[in-house]
Amino acid sequence: MYKMNIRMFFRSVFLLFFLFPVICEAKIDLFQTDEWLALGHYQKNLFGGYESTIDTANFFLSETGKFNPQNEFEATIALFQSNDYEKQCLFPARYKLLKKYNLTKAVFPKCKEYDQFYRDLRPNGITLLFTDANMNNPSSLFGHTMIRIDTARKGTQLLGHGITYGAFMGNNPGPFYPLLGLTGAYFGGFTVKPYYEVVNNYNNIENRDVWEVNLNFSREELDYFIAHMWEVGQAQSRYYFLTRNCSYLLLENLDAVRPSLKLAQKFPLQVIPLDTMKALQSIPDINKGVNYRPSRQSKIRHRYKMMNKMQKQVYLQAIKDHDYFISGLKDDEKADVLETAYQYVQYQYIAGKSDLSEYRKESFALLKERNKLKEKGNIEDLTWNDVPMLGHDSMRAAIGNGWRNGEAFQQLSWRPAYHSWTDDGYGFVKGAEINFLETSLRYYNNQEKLVLQNLNILSLKSISPIDAMFAPVSFQILWNIGRDYNPKNNKEGYITTLKTGGGATVRLTDEIMAYTLINGVGGYGGFLDKNVYAAMSGEAGFLAVYDKWRLWAKAEKIYASIKWKSQTVYYGEGTYNLSRNWALAASYKYEQNYGRDVEESLLGVRHYF
Repeated sequence: MYKMNIRMFFRSVFLLFFLFPVICEAKIDLFQTDEWLALGHYQKNLFGGYESTIDTANFFLSETGKFNPQNEFEATIALFQSNDYEKQCLFPARYKLLKKYNLTKAVFPKCKEYDQFYRDLRPNGITLLFTDANMNNPSSLFGHTMIRIDTARKGTQLLGHGITYGAFMGNNPGPFYPLLGLTGAYFGGFTVKPYYEVVNNYNNIENRDVWEVNLNFSREELDYFIAHMWEVGQAQSRYYFLTRNCSYLLLENLDAVRPSLKLAQKFPLQVIPLDTMKALQSIPDINKGVNYRPSRQSKIRHRYKMMNKMQKQVYLQAIKDHDYFISGLKDDEKADVLETAYQYVQYQYIAGKSDLSEYRKESFALLKERNKLKEKGNIEDLTWNDVPMLGHDSMRAAIGNGWRNGEAFQQLSWRPAYHSWTDDGYGFVKGAEINFLETSLRYYNNQEKLVLQNLNILSLKSISPIDAMFAPVSFQILWNIGRDYNPKNNKEGYITTLKTGGGATVRLTDEIMAYTLINGVGGYGGFLDKNVYAAMSGEAGFLAVYDKWRLWAKAEKIYASIKWKSQTVYYGEGTYNLSRNWALAASYKYEQNYGRDVEESLLGVRHYF
């Protein structure tokens, strides 16, 4: 018995001095792991420390938790050693991580709200979604990313739930959302909605095509993701349009589930929604496949395009007169016309352009005529389109040689984001342009002078053609700082200009669109008369899009409060695509000014990366 006690004593000493430090070390080191850092949304800051991208205090248990992952970790350990079951219910993902490493013996409490949240979702998978640009909303030309929680319910995935992160704009006007979003003027947060509501809003009301990338997560990872979404559901972060936006926070949530992905770290400078889709699609271990969900407008345009000449005439007459008794066509041709008309009537109602009684009346008339036909139509619905993830990369650098009134110069330009009219349009919405912070430096040979020629802070353009079915508004918003010459005092200086305009576009051929815009302009510069000027202008132009060629030309007549800013401007720009990420470019501008005309040309090469 005495020998047995001695043996147990030495065994206890061994456990105390050798195994206990190992246990403590595991406990201490966990806060330094990628798993804990990703769960707390911690990123390295400029001073070598950490800072969470979550800004609201309700996400942290420690007063210093936003900047100190160790203190937050220790506070989490303490929470699950306490009897504060209400607060424990707010952090199911943290509990799962502690349990994984045997750092808590607590049993997770019964949490009615969290359990109901899980039952409502009934998760069976995760899908990342990308929506195309909304041509009628300046704040949405970048596109948008969100997540769908695929449901285990029988039937369509429309019964799943969509999770989106966005800015809480309040009553701020939409057109200025990108400008305010650059400076973090908004807070952003997550919302969860039934997926059929998401599809109805983006796919049907805003007419945005949706691309779905199915993600390969295990059952354990899926449950962990749901638990983490519960944790961040009430938290908010400063919303920055180019960095901490809808895509970045979703990437951080995916990193929390599988830290080895390090998706957020792939975007240290900017986060473009389309670029995040490219990043995920390029990872074979997580990409299970891509699906396409066209908008109702895309479907209707596709079906109209596939009709023969007689079908188009009959179809347009039918939706104009609301008379769906059709003659002069074969039964299968009639079927195509009636089915397209039915989709158009649905579109008009969902878009709020017809009331319920009118919708019911026209739907009944269409279905009545369609049921008389036994033949099926020959036109198949649109099931695939140009894949946005295969389009050119977002950043662009350009170098070129030019002449300004006979004086040679070299120009270097850089644009962090994202797409211009004359860039390769594969996968991008035709007629949409959104550029941020495009900077051009020039070196004039004769003067031996390097100058900042231009800083395009923001360029938003949308031209979408009006036809017999749809009548979208074309618009542009341009905010620019540019170098200019005052012929009255022979001085050069910089003018800050804000231009906004609206108008209409028509399609001349499948490749060419022509547009007109009426613009309002305001400018400020220290070398101007009275420092400011105002102007109105009329602008007309066309955009031609071919396989490898792009050509944009315009003429603009400007009436300004300063005489020498009243100008007629002619501009043309063309590109030839060498590959997805390389292009040759040429431009020409002629300004008829008071006192001094300006003629300028530029030849160069563009690279996208």
